Amino acid sequence: MKLKKILALLAASVLTLGLFAGCGEETKETGAAGGDSSKPLSGKHYVIALSASFKNFESVTVDEEGNETYEGLDIDFIEQLSKDLGFTYEISNMQFSGLIGALQSGRADMVISGMTATDERRKNVDFSIGYIQARDAFLVKKGSGITTVDDLTGKKIGCSTGTSYEDMARRVPNAQVSTFDGQPAVLQELLNGRIDAMCTDGSLIDGFMKQYDEIDGFMVPVDSSLSEGVAKEFAIAFPKDSELKKVFDEEIQTLKDNGTMDQIIVKWLGEAYIGE
Repeated sequence: MKLKKILALLAASVLTLGLFAGCGEETKETGAAGGDSSKPLSGKHYVIALSASFKNFESVTVDEEGNETYEGLDIDFIEQLSKDLGFTYEISNMQFSGLIGALQSGRADMVISGMTATDERRKNVDFSIGYIQARDAFLVKKGSGITTVDDLTGKKIGCSTGTSYEDMARRVPNAQVSTFDGQPAVLQELLNGRIDAMCTDGSLIDGFMKQYDEIDGFMVPVDSSLSEGVAKEFAIAFPKDSELKKVFDEEIQTLKDNGTMDQIIVKWLGEAYIGE
């Protein structure tokens, strides 16, 4: 009788350990990919690095218990990739300026964070084909008299550290360029009057102008000298010589061809973004 009780207790202990195994592992968020072995990356788990400070592309909210919820165009894109290719993932959220370093140090398998495939970045990482066209813009205070690119000459311009916007801002004649960690910090500098203009993505200006009455903005013309040689597509960044590039390139092309990518873009940026 005692032996039966001991065996029962042991069985219960094993069950309890099984239920709680892995609970100490902290992950930001995990994709719910199925167990379909026919999918090319079934059974694989990846760390995806991003900077959740790019409105409409990736942002994060934290509830009272500390649970993080991510949303945005890139998050929907990641979910679609996870579903179609069969992998699971966790998100590693950090400053934008640290994303390339995370790839190089092996702390992340890929970066999906509204990152443009610039020539400078290509020296250190490999990029997928582009999944969305990038557009550039400037935000200014209403009444500033700044309405065109030419008006920016000699002005104080702010942008996110390590972005292609920094490259663009430095092309403005005699501009005083300051960099900050993340779009919200740059916007705050503009609202406080410490900079004259904010260089940012064209997808953001409508939202900012609706949210802040004192904000105005304008798009950078496609043929502007500021845009010359600047990368025009957002892409996934991988460590150099990553075997993942090929399979992700094929999947991105499929999403573009079947209209899924356009649906994601319209959801977050509106019809006008893909219509131009």
